[in-house]
Amino acid sequence: METISQVILRNEARLPPGPLLLIDAARDSLGDALRTARAAEPPVPARAVRLSTQDFGDFRWFEAGGAVVEFAAVPTLSGAEQAVILRLPREKDRLAMLLHALAWQLRAAQMQAAEMSAARLWLVGENRAGIKSAGRYLQQYFGQVASLDKARHCGLFEASGPRPDRPFRLEDYVLDWSVRHAGRAIHLSTLPGVFAHGRLDRGTALLLDALERRQPRGKVLDFACGSGVVGLALQAAAMGELQLTLLDASALALESSRRSLAASGLDPAAVTLLPSDGLSELSPAAADRFDWIVSNPPFHRGVRSDLDVAAAFFRTAGTFLRETGRMVVVFNRHLPYPQWLQGAFGRVERLAESGEYTVIEASRPAGLVARKRTRSDLTGAT
Repeated sequence: METISQVILRNEARLPPGPLLLIDAARDSLGDALRTARAAEPPVPARAVRLSTQDFGDFRWFEAGGAVVEFAAVPTLSGAEQAVILRLPREKDRLAMLLHALAWQLRAAQMQAAEMSAARLWLVGENRAGIKSAGRYLQQYFGQVASLDKARHCGLFEASGPRPDRPFRLEDYVLDWSVRHAGRAIHLSTLPGVFAHGRLDRGTALLLDALERRQPRGKVLDFACGSGVVGLALQAAAMGELQLTLLDASALALESSRRSLAASGLDPAAVTLLPSDGLSELSPAAADRFDWIVSNPPFHRGVRSDLDVAAAFFRTAGTFLRETGRMVVVFNRHLPYPQWLQGAFGRVERLAESGEYTVIEASRPAGLVARKRTRSDLTGAT
């Protein structure tokens, strides 16, 4: 069990016995532990526990374990919660957005059921994630804020008395901006927590320059699409000659991509928005494979550097490419991606390079080459 979950459990006696909502919880047994009645002094009764997550991989993990869980950009309260526990997000602007949304919903529930005890909000996180400074964010939306625990390099705050100064509207947190690609303006609408929120990062700019020379057509997958900027730029440049799929594990990214699609005036029927943990939701059937896969793949999970997503992506991406398909990716030069790509593809070519980033095109997936050789061997044997 993760450290922050251990900190929550060591303070469990402070929680009310009624329904509880866990937001962006770690993949561990915390939810089961909070559901289960336990002998203690005083006894800890069984309680209803529901989860909400912005990460599709977490959603699938909890769903497989039988939990009641939603995948959403912003958590939805039922009004029956007596406690809400929020895991500290990496980005402070995302924290502010979530606290505003929760305070507004808790305030509404409190006003509708004045006879019930007011629900409490717990905010928990690691010191290195910034929990020590999180109290001032809570004070913007709650009248009472207290520090409950500072154990195991973590912190736990409790807030009550929600007092949001204005109604929560997701639109108020959307940042509208634009970039130019192939002589066309691409309009983006992004939310806090989305990679490169409100700006075009240098790696993606280098990727777009390289793709402008390649001019992808046909079926295109934008893996880890974020704001959707790469896929939407290609869609606009292709003038309808492209079938685009925008894939991401983040509910905030997919909501941003949906809004960006509308802002750019592109045909929504020509674009598929797909929540997926890696490539898990794609079909490897030949008819469903792509002509192009493009990506600026992530290498962080929360505050931690985590290359597992990219490693799994490179291992399996060839399964979803057509025989003549190509994959183009950009990444920080210090990462070991070229070696990984060379192990997964028969042809790897460097398209562009800057002081920080490299763009590589890969084709002839190793698995596909092996399958063709097997078919050839069988043909020769007969």
